[in-house]
Amino acid sequence: MCAQCGACMGLKPHEELVKIEGIAAVGDTVAVEMPDAKIVKVSLIAYMIPLIGLLIGLLIGQTLLNSDLWAAFTGLIGLAVGILAVRIFDRKLGAQKTWQPKLLSVYHPEDTTLKEELS
Repeated sequence: MCAQCGACMGLKPHEELVKIEGIAAVGDTVAVEMPDAKIVKVSLIAYMIPLIGLLIGLLIGQTLLNSDLWAAFTGLIGLAVGILAVRIFDRKLGAQKTWQPKLLSVYHPEDTTLKEELS
């Protein structure tokens, strides 16, 4: 449920299904936590691997084929390989318990009082 903080910049709210260990029912508002170091690592994986794939593809295309058109084509192939690698990392890391968000608290949907505090 939207708290009207403005972080969404007026975009439509969306829902995500996340497996979280703890006691919560469908429709409950929950507070979750993930360590900052994990968020930084995931961000690096998500952004840097496709970028590196693109740059390697561009370099291969320009060096071996000596053509800007082929460099662009091989760069796109490298980008696609990088995106595929991120998907593989996502599935492997997502299955590990240490990479899952931690449930901090559950709020009852009828009232905003704290339902349960998990520490």
